[in-house]
Amino acid sequence: MALPRPAIVAALALTLFAAGCGEVSTDQPGIAPGSSTVTSHEPADPPATVGEAATWQLQQPEFVNPHAQGLMVEVTRLGCSGGETGEVLEPQVAYDNDRIIIRTDVAPLTGDTYTCQGNDAVPVEIQLEQSIGGRDLVDAACLEGEAVTTADCTDAVRWTSPSRGATSEIPDWEPPADYFFVVTSGCGERAFIGRFAVTVTAGAVSAVEPIGESYAGVTAEMTPTLSDMLDEARAAAEQGTVEVAVDDAGVPRWIDIDPIPNAIDDESCYAISDYRQL
Repeated sequence: MALPRPAIVAALALTLFAAGCGEVSTDQPGIAPGSSTVTSHEPADPPATVGEAATWQLQQPEFVNPHAQGLMVEVTRLGCSGGETGEVLEPQVAYDNDRIIIRTDVAPLTGDTYTCQGNDAVPVEIQLEQSIGGRDLVDAACLEGEAVTTADCTDAVRWTSPSRGATSEIPDWEPPADYFFVVTSGCGERAFIGRFAVTVTAGAVSAVEPIGESYAGVTAEMTPTLSDMLDEARAAAEQGTVEVAVDDAGVPRWIDIDPIPNAIDDESCYAISDYRQL
């Protein structure tokens, strides 16, 4: 399978981020494709090995959305195989309250002798049976087995959800007059969808730069400040549902807004990172 062109990859990542918005489900029972492991309220065991070891990385982690049930990953065979990862078997998935553990084994090799240059990364789309919610995405190969001590397994957690610890309480936090942040905006149907670097000066957006393949037509007037996002959440909370997660300093890192729960495409969600005062 050939790697997609960067523009196609970015467009698919944005689609996966924007899709599936609504209430995040983290405890519904489900079985992943190819897996016999259901959601557990206890820490889940890694899915069973079904082939030879391989590790995976998210193709564009910045566009992963807590609402998402689709992931684009790149899988790399661990062992020597002449630079080719080869066939990726059906991903195996286990769920618990805090983690989604994904195993991406590869088909056994035929033959005896292979050179040991780095293997290529094979793109794979994984469909989950549950939205990610506030759970970590974990590579099962890095929890047990021969990959654990390799450089690819310095950390088994491939992604930590910005919505972890989210509540319906909207903080009274007030930003300074001048600050910078990066936002990945998704959910619903509106122009402000994508990943953007935002500068706020004297309380108003003074500059906005699209990141990657995000829509270049977004203007400062179309871009909310962090205060605007919190005000949007407060207005929606009167009849809708809102979830907000903050970091240790009280700065919002996730704002999830559904003004009318039974309506379609009116949602908005913001994953916020790289905040700093100017």
